[in-house]
Amino acid sequence: MASKILVVLVIIALALPLPSLVVGAQPLANELPPLEPSEVKLWSDPANAIRDGSSLSFETTTTGDNWAVLIGISDYQGTTNDLWNPDKDAIDMQTALIEKYGFPSGNIMILLNSDATAQAIVGAIDWLDTVEQAGDTVVFLFSGHGYRVSDKSGWDSDREPDRYDECIVSYDMYAIADGYLRQKFSAFETSKFALIFGSCYSGGMFDSPTDLQAAGRVICSACKANQYGWDYLSLGNTLFGYYFIDEAILQGKAEGLNVNGDGVSTEEALKYAYPRVTALQRKSQPQIYDGFAGEFVP
Repeated sequence: MASKILVVLVIIALALPLPSLVVGAQPLANELPPLEPSEVKLWSDPANAIRDGSSLSFETTTTGDNWAVLIGISDYQGTTNDLWNPDKDAIDMQTALIEKYGFPSGNIMILLNSDATAQAIVGAIDWLDTVEQAGDTVVFLFSGHGYRVSDKSGWDSDREPDRYDECIVSYDMYAIADGYLRQKFSAFETSKFALIFGSCYSGGMFDSPTDLQAAGRVICSACKANQYGWDYLSLGNTLFGYYFIDEAILQGKAEGLNVNGDGVSTEEALKYAYPRVTALQRKSQPQIYDGFAGEFVP
């Protein structure tokens, strides 16, 4: 395999804003309720392998061992599903990876808004698979709508303890299920892989033994599997993104919570974000799975 690229994909998936909440001045925060089942379609291969829409075209460097895929969707197809800040979360993470962790800008694939179709997201994961290799550092982040559906719907083949499959939602309103992501990521060779999901139900990405967990991985979510993520207009980020990315990493406020002098680790960022998120939204509790030995510093 040729030189590989470590990609960090940060995903923050939120549900839809309530249009009736704007009364006079814009409220500080809106809880984002779950999507209606009729609004979301299941992405599956090969049925959706060839579709109209954005195509993936991305040039990368051919050297280095730090790679990332960052996805942020605030502007969804149509007008009824739009959010405020997930795209800003992805942009801030891109800045953090370059300025704080030394990632080459050419080794980061970022998909924002209409560029983040289901086809493009799957293409980005495939790109990451072709470039990453053992020993590389990879980050995968998604910020946008999350979704869940009953196991009875058969959207993937596993059966989860809570009887739900959790998904991320693309710009064109396709749900990409956790079982599909598990299959895609299972081919990765890296043993240093961070996955960040700031979405509704995002704790469901690792609430079952058959989900995304593996040795060498750290997985962070904005909330538990049965909870919502929140988007705050006034913060300029989602609630989780503001404390996990902006304050903890970019501003360096989480440095030294676990280990001094090594830069902000993913574990420290989650530790910093948890009490601040829950202080504002008691039923939105960030979660972490840590299968990495020591502190994960990208």
